[in-house]
Amino acid sequence: MYDAIAVMARIRDEAVLDKRMSLFADFLKSEFGYDGFTYGVGFEFSSVEALLSRFLLKESGIDAEWMTQYNTDALGTKDLSVLHVALREGVLLQSQVFRAADAEEIPARFAEVPNRARDYLKSGFFLSLRARGLVGGMGLHSSSMSPDQHDAFFARHGHIVVELCRQFHDLACWRQEVIAATGLTEANLKILSLRAQGLLDKEIIEITGHAHENSVGQHMERVRQRLSARNDRHMLTLAAGLGLIGQPDCPDRRLRDLEQTAAQLANRADWLGNMV
Repeated sequence: MYDAIAVMARIRDEAVLDKRMSLFADFLKSEFGYDGFTYGVGFEFSSVEALLSRFLLKESGIDAEWMTQYNTDALGTKDLSVLHVALREGVLLQSQVFRAADAEEIPARFAEVPNRARDYLKSGFFLSLRARGLVGGMGLHSSSMSPDQHDAFFARHGHIVVELCRQFHDLACWRQEVIAATGLTEANLKILSLRAQGLLDKEIIEITGHAHENSVGQHMERVRQRLSARNDRHMLTLAAGLGLIGQPDCPDRRLRDLEQTAAQLANRADWLGNMV
């Protein structure tokens, strides 16, 4: 418990998402035996194709050959785990997907992915995540546990692992990745930030020096298009969730509570050590 709290606090203090992922992936491997880790977020769900075109994905420890096949053959459009992330909440075990494919309970199109993945993804689970209006998904995989061994392990420890994954999603900030993927400019983001503060177009013009109100509207329209937002309200919700505005890096109440618990555990450990 104490190690998990300390790791989450370290993750929070890292500014770069890749470093946060590296810390989290190392902890998952050493503490729970998950040596494969994927994590992504999406912000367009009108179709599977739209989701994939707007889905940012990072991975650690996944076989490179499998990732090449997955991307080259566009297997994401046939992957039940992608649909699970987009449409459902909670956990989907890898064993469930394997059994459904073996029993021919799913269409052949969707059976292709688990049938091809067996040589690379031995066991694990997929988790759909929701935080700050942002939809994400994680896949945790083990190359050492069989599906039955993993599911027995998950029955005992899954609630802890899932909570840690949710904590990580709460703390993650995809700002730089979103900017790179969407091509949003500093000017776009500046005006977006001012609009999020509730400023009117005239006030934004005074601050930024833009010559006309239409230019503010053009910036906002570009942000809406790049984020595939339905309206301004949806745009601001997505922007906050993706770390483009606001303070996404601030620890939430749950992490502060965990840190207090960690301090109490450390004090008790010192007290017991002095008693011995």
